[in-house]
This record gives sequence, structure tokens and C-alpha cells, in this order.
Amino acid sequence: MILERRASARKPVGQEVMLFHEQGHRLCRIHDLSLRGAMLQLGWGALTRDVSVELMISLPTANGRSSYRLPANVARVTTAGTAIKFRELDSGAHEAMQRYLQAEKR
Repeated sequence: MILERRASARKPVGQEVMLFHEQGHRLCRIHDLSLRGAMLQLGWGALTRDVSVELMISLPTANGRSSYRLPANVARVTTAGTAIKFRELDSGAHEAMQRYLQAEKR
């Protein structure tokens, strides 16, 4: 049995997102997502541990979809991709993310 060391469950997601860094931005795909962070299918030399980034993601809302910019830090970079950990999300982004992750369960 593999122990989950994350505080919130990860969900597989195939959505394309934009990652912003002070040296530019890159389009990439999310491998998995949680309320605490994400694993991105991305290798980019500018990304190193603890570097600040922002993830732009489209999430469902009551009126369709909206884009959110989620502040994060790079947690680790491996051959499998780049893991980011979200900093504090505002209440609107947090609620939209919860709805999105709940919909993925169904």
C-alpha cells in the first residue's frame, strides 16, 4: 500500500494551463491537481526549487468558466515534470478549484 503524503487528494487532470515566471511564460499540461498544488508536464531551465510562479487555469463558475491566476512556488523539478505548491488562494479561486475537483470525481 502506498501512503499518500499530501494533505489533500490529487486528481488526474489533462487541462492545458499557462505558467508564469519572471523570465517569461510557458504553456503546459497539468498531470494532477489538488487544492494544495499541481504536477505539471513541464521542463524549463528557469524553474528551480522555491522559485515563485503563477499558474493560469480555467475553472468552472456559475456562469461558465473563468481564468484564475494562482500564486505558487516550485516544490521540485524531476524528469517526470515540475511540482508546484500553491500559496494562499483567494476565496473565489479556492471555491472554483473545489468545484472543479469535485466534478472530476464524478
